[in-house]
Amino acid sequence: MTIWLKQSTAADVVIGPFVDDTDGKTPETGLTISQADCQLTKNAGAVAQKNDSTAASHLGGGHYKVPLNTTDTNTLGRLRLYVNESGALPAWIDFMVVPANVW
Repeated sequence: MTIWLKQSTAADVVIGPFVDDTDGKTPETGLTISQADCQLTKNAGAVAQKNDSTAASHLGGGHYKVPLNTTDTNTLGRLRLYVNESGALPAWIDFMVVPANVW
């Protein structure tokens, strides 16, 4: 499922669940996911860390809230956020950035 985001608008998004990379099922609830760990690609372009400097925070069950700022959401089209954190299997989520009049 692709989630819509309004262009050039800050948003808190949820990624996960992160699960243990050994057994593939135990939720990882104590990860430290920094800005540099949160990688974005806009319309299959070059990969770069997210612009918002805030780290991710655990919500529960291995799901983490990741703040995005207006620079992170400034490009119309596909946006993928992915995190590859040590101790957990990689997780990603896809978005469609749309103009305000579509939102």
